[in-house]
Amino acid sequence: MDIKQKRRYIYSLGRKCGLVDDGNKSDDLHGFVYQLTLKESISELNDEQADIVIKQLQANLRAITPEVKAYISNAQISKIFGLMYEFAKLSPSAVTVKERLCGIIKKELGITVNPKYDIFKGFSERQGAELIDTIKRYVRAEKRRKERTDGKIKT
Repeated sequence: MDIKQKRRYIYSLGRKCGLVDDGNKSDDLHGFVYQLTLKESISELNDEQADIVIKQLQANLRAITPEVKAYISNAQISKIFGLMYEFAKLSPSAVTVKERLCGIIKKELGITVNPKYDIFKGFSERQGAELIDTIKRYVRAEKRRKERTDGKIKT
């Protein structure tokens, strides 16, 4: 299969997985491709990268069944952002909450996400739970650090 056919196949698989929003270069398919290859456009992919994307899309397609929806829930996403805003209050930063969250995802889960896209697309419930636990740990550590620096902890 030549590169043009592979690109068409990527779009076809993306449609079957529900990732394509026609005419939108910031759709979930492009976010997925960015996570895997750090390329913002499918036309930038070389043969090897296209093969990687195709393999992952095929695996995702096999995993999708109507009875089992194992994607991250809206409740989990709300909890994640709630914790992130709490963390931002405790530990202010020059970067946005979303960029900071992308950094935590990269560091803790090893997944590269672009803040311009839906950063949770393709996340499983398990990964969402892991991320919530991780951010809770960050918040607890920051609270303990604040208490120590404020002199509230008695030894």
